Amino acid sequence: MRIINFKPRQSKEAAAVAAAAFADDPIWSHVIPDPERRHLPHTILLRAQLRTIAPSDDARLAVHEGRIVGLAFWSNVWDEDSYELPNARRFRATRRLARSVGNDWPRLSNMYISIGRSIPHDVEWFLATLAVHPEHQGTGIGSALLRDGLAQADRRGYPITVQASTPENVRFYERHGFEVIEALDELYRGAPPFWTMRRASTAVGNRVL
Repeated sequence: MRIINFKPRQSKEAAAVAAAAFADDPIWSHVIPDPERRHLPHTILLRAQLRTIAPSDDARLAVHEGRIVGLAFWSNVWDEDSYELPNARRFRATRRLARSVGNDWPRLSNMYISIGRSIPHDVEWFLATLAVHPEHQGTGIGSALLRDGLAQADRRGYPITVQASTPENVRFYERHGFEVIEALDELYRGAPPFWTMRRASTAVGNRVL
């Protein structure tokens, strides 16, 4: 397994890995009950987002035997340039997603809005997506991708924020030094619980502890 830099031409394959990884996630299962359509937010909107990554964003891939098996997508949310809207590609993808999910769109859009509101205002380095294909989960790929990103954040002196949608994921991030800073019984009314977690930077001056 190798960890490499993401390239926009790999967006389709990377988005498909994320869709498979989150197929049984409680949040995604709640907003799109039909498992046949649950992949759409990733294969449409995440794919478009990956194709338009700004220089302030980092995406890294885990590759095994020539196939993408994991994705880590980081964002420096202090850089407002990376969030300038509208972006034509993302706007078209959002319209396509709304048409594709049909009656699930109100719940899905509410989820996106609720997640956006739940992100703390003082975030510097945010892990937007960490996904490992189900066939390769439990093999250490997620930990390797996470450690790779943590090292980059520490070199920049950034604390890291992440959000989790299962107790198992909370424990995973805790093993890597994260602490829960907010626990929501419901992300929004009727939704599953949701956790926001943070890990302080280990950098001191130009030295990493």
